[in-house]
Amino acid sequence: MMATERVEFVAKELDAVAWRFLRSEFASHIYADWPIDRRVEAFLQHSGPSELLNDGSAYSALLDHVMANIGPALRYGVLSPTMNALP
Repeated sequence: MMATERVEFVAKELDAVAWRFLRSEFASHIYADWPIDRRVEAFLQHSGPSELLNDGSAYSALLDHVMANIGPALRYGVLSPTMNALP
C-alpha cells in the first residue's frame, strides 16, 4: 500500500480559506440552522480545498480561523449581524 502525502497548510492559507468561507453562501442565513462545522464541511466539499476534510488537525485549525475572523467580518461588513447566524 502506498502512503498518502500529507498536505500542510500554513496560517496564511487557512486564513484565506476562512475568509472565502465567511464570504460564501454557507455563512449566510440560508444555512443558519446548520452547525458551524457542518457549514464549513459543505463549503469545502463545494469550493475546496477538499484536502482539509481528510486532515483532522488542519480542519480544526480552519474552524479556529473561521471563528477568529467572525468579529472582523462583522466589523468590515462581510457578515451582516441581522442576516447571519454564526455562533
